[in-house]
Amino acid sequence: MTSSLFGRTFLLIAGLLVTSLLGAWLVMNQRLGPTPEQSVAWEVASLANVTKVSLETADPESRKELLSLLDRREGLRLVPRSNSDRIVAFDRSDTERNLTRFLKLEMGDRTQIMGSVNGLEGLWVSITIRRQAYWLGVQQERLERSLDPPWEWAAAIVLLLSLLGAVLISQQINRPLRSLARAITGMESHRQSPQLPENLPGEFGEVNRRFNHMTKALEQLEHDRQLALAGISHDVRTPLTRLRMEIELASIGPEVRANLVDDIERIDSVVRQFIDYARAAALQGSDTDDAAPAVREAVERWQNDGLRISLDCPAHLPWRGRRVDVDRLLDNLLSNIARYARSHGEIDGNLRLSSLDGTLSLQLEDYGEGVPEHELSRLIEPFARLEAHRSDREGTGLGLAIVNRIVLRHHGSLELHRAISGGLAVRLQLPSARPVGVTA
Repeated sequence: MTSSLFGRTFLLIAGLLVTSLLGAWLVMNQRLGPTPEQSVAWEVASLANVTKVSLETADPESRKELLSLLDRREGLRLVPRSNSDRIVAFDRSDTERNLTRFLKLEMGDRTQIMGSVNGLEGLWVSITIRRQAYWLGVQQERLERSLDPPWEWAAAIVLLLSLLGAVLISQQINRPLRSLARAITGMESHRQSPQLPENLPGEFGEVNRRFNHMTKALEQLEHDRQLALAGISHDVRTPLTRLRMEIELASIGPEVRANLVDDIERIDSVVRQFIDYARAAALQGSDTDDAAPAVREAVERWQNDGLRISLDCPAHLPWRGRRVDVDRLLDNLLSNIARYARSHGEIDGNLRLSSLDGTLSLQLEDYGEGVPEHELSRLIEPFARLEAHRSDREGTGLGLAIVNRIVLRHHGSLELHRAISGGLAVRLQLPSARPVGVTA
């Protein structure tokens, strides 16, 4: 929690609130007068003294009227005390125990303080009037009015409401940041990034405006790049086709003709990989719900070209997407083995495919020399060339980058490991494409 901005903001606000309440409590305890228990103890002690003096000084005829007046106006009762009284101690809560302690300080340690006398609830204290023992009782209703709820409860309520307010404030601060993070994640997954609201206060609105401007610029750049690559494809492949026809008709030796045709095909392959890399970022429609035919056709092409690949593929692979994506995946993965991982044994690699809940799972292991563990992450970088291991090989360095782009576009996963055999192991999962409005 503390690693997120929401958690840090919440803890900061909560810490300030707790510190403020603690400081207020210290001030209240030391400078703002007595506690409610102390005030009630003073009041009860004063009432007991006044009642005792009044009854001692009053004549016998007016004592009964005085007791009735005290009962009506002050909520006080005076009953004789005897050894047969049924009494209950006044210590059922911390408040009552504190009040008992303060009363004994005011009225003496010998004073008996009870919570019930002969079934009558209230606060009862023992007093002596003219050597006669009495119980002086304060009604329960008066105690409840005089004893306010403990300040701890009030502080707890204030703290709870304050923490709820801190949560709301933290959410308000972090909501624009979460929206920005989701939009950036969408850009990383090569999806259309939604427009962020620009009517937010202060810096949040400015950040969203700049982000929206940046996304528009990047979309325009992507559009221009696709147009440029399409133009390159047309402008380069057309003269290449013409050159190939002229070479076929030219009066040159078979060996020279084969070398020239091979060079032209190599150039055409490089151009095709550039185009594939650009297209791999574009989300397109679906034209199949079974990937098995495309897998078998792609593998058969490479097997016919001499690549020794064992295939473990069920008759049907439920998966919704474009066959061309499967072709691009397998062509780039298998061409990587053909260029860099040919084996001196009987087989160059093993390919296993399966499908679960519409997600295509692929596992490919080759028997080549492999790549050091610390350089595996570089293989999916565009134009990455591990010169120390492949300096004598030709290629654009886009093969696995194209694979990674297709996987990201489908919100899948791609992992590269060293195989048990020492070669390269590829594990990928390709979920079915989501429905889109653009089809190709």
